[in-house]
Amino acid sequence: MPGTGDLQQRSQDFLEEGLKHLRDRRRALDLECDREAPDAKIQQAMNCFRRAVELCPECAEAHQNLGVAQEQLGDLQAAVDSFLRALAIEPDSPELHRRLANVFYRAGSLKTAAALYERALALDPNRHETYNDLGLVLAKLGNFEGAAEAFHRSLELNPDSAATMVSLGQLFECKGDLNAAADAYRSAITRDPNLTTAHAGLGFVLFGLGELAEASDCFKRLQALQPNSALATANLGLIHLAQGDLAAGWREYESRWEVGIGDDRRPVERQWKGEPLAGERILLYAEQGFGDTLQFVRYVPLVAALGGNVVLEVQPGLHRLLLHTSGASQVIQRGEPLPPFAWQCSLLSLPLAFRTELHTIPAGVPYVHPDPALVEAWRMRVSGNTRRIGLAWTGNPAMHRNHYRSIPFDLLMPLLKVPGATFYSLQLGPGREQGKQIPPDVRLIDLTPDIKDFADTAAIVANLDLVISVCTGVAHLAGSMGKPVWILLHKGCDWRWFLEREDSPWYPTARLFRQTTPGAWPAVLDKVESELRGHLTAHA
Repeated sequence: MPGTGDLQQRSQDFLEEGLKHLRDRRRALDLECDREAPDAKIQQAMNCFRRAVELCPECAEAHQNLGVAQEQLGDLQAAVDSFLRALAIEPDSPELHRRLANVFYRAGSLKTAAALYERALALDPNRHETYNDLGLVLAKLGNFEGAAEAFHRSLELNPDSAATMVSLGQLFECKGDLNAAADAYRSAITRDPNLTTAHAGLGFVLFGLGELAEASDCFKRLQALQPNSALATANLGLIHLAQGDLAAGWREYESRWEVGIGDDRRPVERQWKGEPLAGERILLYAEQGFGDTLQFVRYVPLVAALGGNVVLEVQPGLHRLLLHTSGASQVIQRGEPLPPFAWQCSLLSLPLAFRTELHTIPAGVPYVHPDPALVEAWRMRVSGNTRRIGLAWTGNPAMHRNHYRSIPFDLLMPLLKVPGATFYSLQLGPGREQGKQIPPDVRLIDLTPDIKDFADTAAIVANLDLVISVCTGVAHLAGSMGKPVWILLHKGCDWRWFLEREDSPWYPTARLFRQTTPGAWPAVLDKVESELRGHLTAHA
């Protein structure tokens, strides 16, 4: 039988072999070579670490490295178990507390992660990486002051930390200070010109500031550092779309599947790219938000005209409204069983399939039609002698950077007091409660308690004279119905509104009101109020 020393030596051999596999995996990721290689290497590493644990169960290092491998493979519960076993052997290890905190952070257990980071710092207050990690979790918890303090403490310990400057940039983004965020990312790049997260972060922020040329440079530098970066390609696609270069934009934006944008089921087999269909069944499905579905459902009749037997899958909130979409033989809601189909295509990939250019955008409206019975049912509730105006001031808070496109409700007060108009709230979700806190001289009628889905919203819109909305589903609904709609846009707005235009080739009845300075909503609302007064005078 082998002695204790032999077992320990064999365990150490397995540890070293496992660490070699981890190093090989990291090298494969850095080189972005065979996508299968990194996971295969980490599986080999994990097998070595398991063997090391079996040979020497009292070796904390073996349990720790097994946990690292399990975390990298995404088995977070197994990683927690391994780190806890290691902590039982070395309860005062700051590194193990930090590792365990990282896993809880990834799992979304933010308060637990914060407590573990603080324990790690109590054991070793001189680790700048742990202060950085603590700052990240505090920022997620909304404790911006505590996060800033943690980041500054990290920089005191290591002034050259580019990673901490990136974290500061992310914190400024959360607080809505894009200029400060840009400065932080630039400072990170100065410290480490090869730090990809700094180039990506700066690109995102400059996009949000409307500085598209400089944002494009950032993503090109990211591509130079990571030639196969889907993140860089997808964002360059968005920039090209915003600039009106649709041919390049549609093609590059297909890389979104690689970076987790939109639906999680990338079409891997028989993705339709414009081939003749000859009666074959094709699944067209909603991929992202309500507004995206309403914008691109216009392509369904075009697919049917090429011989497609179209099955349209949409979000439950749009199902009733789009049930009779022209060109669709069947409309189902997401989650229902799918019939057999020969082809599939996301709605957002249809412009690529049709090679849509600015001058070929299918802009015939209306192409979304509310139920006439519902329109009549809502008619008496949206009647009167004044102009009837629908209003939506915020989007879905779950959407990235929603706070940039949303307008603080109190800024709308002067607009709501313009005589000759009655406003109807079309605002659903968390922003709806703001509409109830209004002075008695403001005419804002809240119909939302009786709105079940977009079928009701469309029936209300059909009875209105005008819709005023930020960039959200309501704006797309009004545009798709051919209803006059004024869309209020922040400086770094979505690509689909292009640059500096006051009209939209997607929606002929839309007018665009843009920020000229990031966050400067009052100037936009002053212009909207002036235009509204003129509009009301013309229709008096």
